[in-house]
Amino acid sequence: MESKRRKDQKKNLFFWSGLCLGSILGVYLGLLYLDLKTVFEEQTVREPTRIYSDVVPIALSQSLEEVRERLRTLNYQPQGKLPYWQWDLHPYDYPSHLVPEDYLEKRKNPHVRIHFDRKHLVDSIQLGYEPVSEIFLEPQIMAIVPNQPSDAFRTPLKLEEIPAPLWQAIIAIEDQHFLEHKGLDGKGLARALWVNIKTHSFAQGGSTITQQLVKNLRLRRGKNFFLKLNEILLAFLLEAQFSKEQILERYLNEVYLGQIGNQAIHGVAQGAEYFFDKKLDQLHLGEIALLAGIIRGPHYYSPYSHLPRALQRQKLVLQKMVETGQIAPEEAELALKLRIRLSTSQSESSFFVDTVKEKLREYTPLAGLKVYTTMDPYRNTLAQKAVTEGIFSIQKQSQLPYEGILLSVEHHTGYLRALIGGKNYAKSHFNRILHMKRQVGSLFKPIVYLTAFERRTDPSGTVYGGGYPLEDQPWTLIYQGKKWSPKNYKKTYQGWVPLRYALSHSLNVPTARLGFVLGYESILRTARALGITSELPDVPSLALGSAELAPLEVLQMYSTLANRGTQMPLLTIRSILSGGTELARFGSYPETKLDPRSVDLLNMILKDVFQEGTARQAQSWGFQQPACGKTGTTSDSRDTWFAGYTGTYTTVVWVGLDQHQPSASITGATAALPIWTEYMKALPPSPLPEPELLPVLIDQHTGERASPSCPSSQVLSEKYLLLPSKTTCSPSYPKAVPLTSR
Repeated sequence: MESKRRKDQKKNLFFWSGLCLGSILGVYLGLLYLDLKTVFEEQTVREPTRIYSDVVPIALSQSLEEVRERLRTLNYQPQGKLPYWQWDLHPYDYPSHLVPEDYLEKRKNPHVRIHFDRKHLVDSIQLGYEPVSEIFLEPQIMAIVPNQPSDAFRTPLKLEEIPAPLWQAIIAIEDQHFLEHKGLDGKGLARALWVNIKTHSFAQGGSTITQQLVKNLRLRRGKNFFLKLNEILLAFLLEAQFSKEQILERYLNEVYLGQIGNQAIHGVAQGAEYFFDKKLDQLHLGEIALLAGIIRGPHYYSPYSHLPRALQRQKLVLQKMVETGQIAPEEAELALKLRIRLSTSQSESSFFVDTVKEKLREYTPLAGLKVYTTMDPYRNTLAQKAVTEGIFSIQKQSQLPYEGILLSVEHHTGYLRALIGGKNYAKSHFNRILHMKRQVGSLFKPIVYLTAFERRTDPSGTVYGGGYPLEDQPWTLIYQGKKWSPKNYKKTYQGWVPLRYALSHSLNVPTARLGFVLGYESILRTARALGITSELPDVPSLALGSAELAPLEVLQMYSTLANRGTQMPLLTIRSILSGGTELARFGSYPETKLDPRSVDLLNMILKDVFQEGTARQAQSWGFQQPACGKTGTTSDSRDTWFAGYTGTYTTVVWVGLDQHQPSASITGATAALPIWTEYMKALPPSPLPEPELLPVLIDQHTGERASPSCPSSQVLSEKYLLLPSKTTCSPSYPKAVPLTSR
């Protein structure tokens, strides 16, 4: 009896323990399911902020390649046979102030017809029935920015709004039996278990689309048996309450496709925009297969990081679609030949977008902004290509980890058209445009010479100009009790040289002597007038560029020179809208800072940099436009620069080392100039303004007017702002005035 009683007690204990455990599990699963059901039925839509480029121009003299690329990025398909192309403009949907006032009136007839000349350059444009010099395509979406760190990118759509080939491709590669099973695919699970046993891992999940949806809705990323069991049970419960169409629709709007920084991309609509800058109904079969293939491993199959791997996965998706009867073999073969063009907004434009986001900080509490920037997508892509390829070439020769940046502005508007903060955004998000200050070396020298031109004459009354004699020989200055002995880069000296030669050949000693005569305060005033805001050290080496400046300061300085002394503030944003209401509009307002004639005199000499100075190699590399420019190299070659401008564009390039390690292997002429040249030679030609200066013959020994008796070897033909008052023909250079202390 005692034994039977004990057995009954054990049975009761097991029964009640099982009932209790079952109840706990039931309550647990019930709560999980209620939470899942709530998330399933509620799709919270937070409109992210969208960042756009500027309107995209098609203008006279643009190349066939540029026109084709601009049309492609906005999904235009021109009709006709060269030399004629024609197409209809997409509907107008951007702020009217982004284009000239009379343009919208002209585009009421949106038909465009263009003609290319024999060199494949645009030589005529017709909008409707009217000839025009340029047309504007709509701005290109460059980035989608969440309003809160926890926001994911989603654009929910109804199932009927999603192209059938897309969900067919996803079913074929992810869950071929989705329409038959009830949440669990036994064959798929068995196959996954076998692979996991063989590999001693969780390499295969065997998850159905319903299970994947459960995982995405619960934001689960780990792999273990308990989570997998929960996933299966919840999938059964979902299948019991919701139709296959409802589950598939929710899955397509929720599926995880990757990251932008720390922000998740969810849903096929957002994926199409993220990867291809397209709406879903604009995707061709090759793009559909690539997008479907990414789902299994968004990082592993990312076309940005692992394109060959992603294309292999695309091929497998098309193969599965053939096997399941969704497409014919011929369609798969054709899809593999279609060109895949990834969105530039995830690569070339990212540094520009980061710069814009800094400006948007004051607007971040507002949702759903539309931000229209000044960026030219084509120019920005050219800039990134020039930097990436240029740095790669330098690294092959030096084996050092160089970096590079490029900034380009349309200086008469102040619109920044290209901003590249590093050689590869995918590998490093560090934006040197925003977070770097470096010594600028000889880039600073034009400030010294412009200060002289603003002063007009030296202490003896001799007019400063291209023929002004400067002493070029070893010199030591006693400054605050310390000796300073500047040296020329090549350690050679020529005795006396004309000012024009000293600047165009970037000689250190003559520049340092001139800077000492002019004085720190005068140089500082000129620097501030050109837009430099950083603290400048009161030391003699300032004249040779010992100051550390931000890249945007350098660009502001040289764009002010390009504008003949008129400062145009640099802009990255043109307009910000919220719900159709304009929150802000940004415009550049010119302000004259320097005498344009003084700047003309400087620019005339800076043109020589390309003819006979440190940038003369640019011509042999294919750059044939008139331009002004200046190289810069620091003493340890850690920082090298080139800044230059044509009639329309000012561009600054830096190449150097992030770490404090010297390198004697590069200079501004050998590292920064090639990148500048590669970018600038692709831009349309734009003439420099002709300066209104006075021609004069100068006695190079004195810097005064040459008398008629002067031998031709002693006479320089120059243009001056002021004509020298004296006439001379000295047999020798003057005795130098000692410069010894300060």
